[in-house]
Amino acid sequence: MKFHAVGDESILPPPGAMVTVMVDWSEVVIANVDGEYHGIQGVCEHAGGPLGAGYLVGCQLTCPLHAWTYDVTDGWLIRPPWGQRIQTYEVRVREGKVEVAEREES
Repeated sequence: MKFHAVGDESILPPPGAMVTVMVDWSEVVIANVDGEYHGIQGVCEHAGGPLGAGYLVGCQLTCPLHAWTYDVTDGWLIRPPWGQRIQTYEVRVREGKVEVAEREES
């Protein structure tokens, strides 16, 4: 799996917070859930809302436009429950740099 560096580890958010980073192909939101980092696509599937401007409660990220809510650990849509899933990304720290895994093709 190929990873892309997105910044120094100082960009990582504290527990319960998130940050949006640009990766070659798009925006990715990195969320800190109890000390574990999860990457999720930065745009809501519903109306293209900026997920990084939403709010995070536990592992649930809610879009600021129409309150669609996703689980950042697996990308599944929680509200409304329609069985949709968005792209998630592995996030790691190597030698002081934050890296996000390349998008997996469906």
